[in-house]
Amino acid sequence: MLLLTCLLILCVQIAFPQSDSTAYRLGIEGIKLIDEGDFQEGINYLKKARKLEPEQYDYTFEIGHAYYLSGNSKLAEKYLYPLQYHVHVQPDLYILLAQCYKALNEEKKTPDESRKKELDALRYGVQKFPKVGSLQLELGKRNLEMEEPLKALSIFEDGIVNAPNFAENYFWAAKLLKATGNPLWTWIYAEVFFNLTENDEMKRTAAQLISESTEKVFSENWKADPESMDQELRFLLTSECKSINSNWDLYIEKRACLLDKWRDTAFPISVVIGRMAQLEEKGLLEPYLATIYLENDKGLFLPWVAAHAKEYETYRKWRNWNPITIKEPVKRL
Repeated sequence: MLLLTCLLILCVQIAFPQSDSTAYRLGIEGIKLIDEGDFQEGINYLKKARKLEPEQYDYTFEIGHAYYLSGNSKLAEKYLYPLQYHVHVQPDLYILLAQCYKALNEEKKTPDESRKKELDALRYGVQKFPKVGSLQLELGKRNLEMEEPLKALSIFEDGIVNAPNFAENYFWAAKLLKATGNPLWTWIYAEVFFNLTENDEMKRTAAQLISESTEKVFSENWKADPESMDQELRFLLTSECKSINSNWDLYIEKRACLLDKWRDTAFPISVVIGRMAQLEEKGLLEPYLATIYLENDKGLFLPWVAAHAKEYETYRKWRNWNPITIKEPVKRL
């Protein structure tokens, strides 16, 4: 209980500027009450704080957020809408506004199927904060809900270019490219995500995407797209990186050959090869690949771990503190 109280106080201190003002103390009390589920009383405290410091962004935002959480999206929108033009506006405002418009639209007898207000809120947010990947993520997901996968892919890839170290846009782009039959870029995006995310469940899905897509790319039957990277990779894999092995040994050999032949490539796949090179230098490449190709199959993974326990534990600890850092945007087109 003490830990939860300390965390709550820390969150409140982050939400509001450091001050000993009466408004600040009222704001803290309001946030505590809302966190406890007492929305009306918490909102009353926040309104008192706002009345004392009407130009303060956070009090108005938290009032709108509390109204949304309490199920009153109409009042939430009333408080949130003007904040779009506030000098201290933050990206999460546009996501919350979009959620309000979605709820209001669903309450209508005849909902707007284009979800214009909801999408416009996010589009405006993207224009205001083009380098905040969460906005493209939310906009892309809504386009997926509306069965517009090509628009969604374009939005996710814009997010990848503008916010290259935001993980989830890679994940969704990889899933869409798998659906369109592009195993090479499914692999690239999924592996970048695998090295960025801390979400274990999504990481397992990404590992499956990597396994399935590299199985196709490394096979003799892969039909490469006409782009130069695809064609040169196809030639490399079938001429200089031939292998008579299969399954686990095939992946080890193919990737070792890529490291040898394409270590300094300028193609976009360099982000994946660079990560492998980093792991190879630390002696961690095999445990890294095992977490991708073996971990989803306990029958293969457990015997491998039993034989490589020390290397696996070293990799696991290293990965925890060393997510990949993308220095240049990863551009497919």
